[in-house]
Amino acid sequence: MQTRIVALMAILGTVVTVGCGTSTQKVARLDFPLPSRARYSVSDVEFEAARLTLQQHFSSDTNHLQQIVSLPCFCGPGLWRLVKDSTHFLVPPTAKTTCKVPMKNGRILELPAALLQSEAEVVNFRAALADLLCKNGTLTFRLPTEAEFKTFWTFIPFNEISNPLIVAEGNQHTFVVSFGKKKPFWFDELRNITIR
Repeated sequence: MQTRIVALMAILGTVVTVGCGTSTQKVARLDFPLPSRARYSVSDVEFEAARLTLQQHFSSDTNHLQQIVSLPCFCGPGLWRLVKDSTHFLVPPTAKTTCKVPMKNGRILELPAALLQSEAEVVNFRAALADLLCKNGTLTFRLPTEAEFKTFWTFIPFNEISNPLIVAEGNQHTFVVSFGKKKPFWFDELRNITIR
């Protein structure tokens, strides 16, 4: 049994030291320097499990999306810009919000977003997301690039990312999904975010 676990960990790219009740895991490696206040502490095992979950369920099939898009979830500003005028949101979510981005010139840029808190809101979000995904071709699931990480990190209200952050890149859209409590929580689209 122990041999199987070590072999699985080796396949997943995780270093495990067995003995005396200790184990260590490699952090999923970001190949760029983080912003000075940012912390990223997601293990390879956590990242791989989340990536496999998204590969299986992040699709234009709302039945699959139901497995990963649940209450509550957050629709970030790039994705909200794409879905807010969808026919699926004729009744807007109750908790619309803004992400505030401090600019170098001292201004604060406010970009609309939505916190989806009712079952009806989440069903509408799944349908609107499925519409985007059906036109997006095959997705590649991966770690973010430096520019993608910095864009996402600009909007989150905390400095440490301790849950998987995965990019799903397709033909027209580049989605970013941030997990929280072992499930996807924050959904956004990076090509559609304009910060000026």
